[in-house]
Amino acid sequence: MGLAYTRTQRVTTGMGRVQAQSMRTRIQDQMKHLRDRYRAALKENELQEAFDELWPTWSSEMAAMIYAEVLSALDLLLLTSVIDNRREIKKLKNELEKVLCI
Repeated sequence: MGLAYTRTQRVTTGMGRVQAQSMRTRIQDQMKHLRDRYRAALKENELQEAFDELWPTWSSEMAAMIYAEVLSALDLLLLTSVIDNRREIKKLKNELEKVLCI
């Protein structure tokens, strides 16, 4: 489900009109689609909760995703999720080091 690689994409509506769709709109549409379809299909509650925790990061980093403009909307969502995961891992490592006095 890749989307175009530019900030705006021309989309033909059902009436045959051509409209420009912004990268923000495409990312938001992809986010909604993932929430409605993908999240609902996840079987474990923990995975659904983990998905829910990505939403604030995606929303707060929308400008960075738009600025990148060379990736599809889904690629940008995944990249942002990976970066957020790395941040969480670093936090946990720091907490563990404090507990273990390393």
